[in-house]
Amino acid sequence: MNNGPIVKIKKRRSGESSATKINSGEVTMKPGDGLKTNKPIRSQKTGTLLPREGTFVRAVENMGRQLILVNFGAAGEEYLFPDEIAPESSTS
Repeated sequence: MNNGPIVKIKKRRSGESSATKINSGEVTMKPGDGLKTNKPIRSQKTGTLLPREGTFVRAVENMGRQLILVNFGAAGEEYLFPDEIAPESSTS
C-alpha cells in the first residue's frame, strides 16, 4: 500500500456544455487510486490506444498546467490532463 501524499485535482474546462458542468470541480486522489479515462487516448510514446483503466501515480505542474501521471500497466505510464480522467467509482 502506497502512503504517498493526497493530491487535489482541479478540473477546469471552458465552455457551457452540461458535461463540462458535471465534470468541473475538485477531486481528491492519492497514489494507487484507480481511475478511468473519459475518452480513448493515444499514447504519446507508442502511438497505440491506452487502456481505459489505470492507476494514479502523481500530479505535477508544468508551465502553469496540472498533469497527472497514470500507470496503465503493460501499456506504461503517460501524463494526462485532469479533464481526461475520472476517479474509478467503487461499486461494492
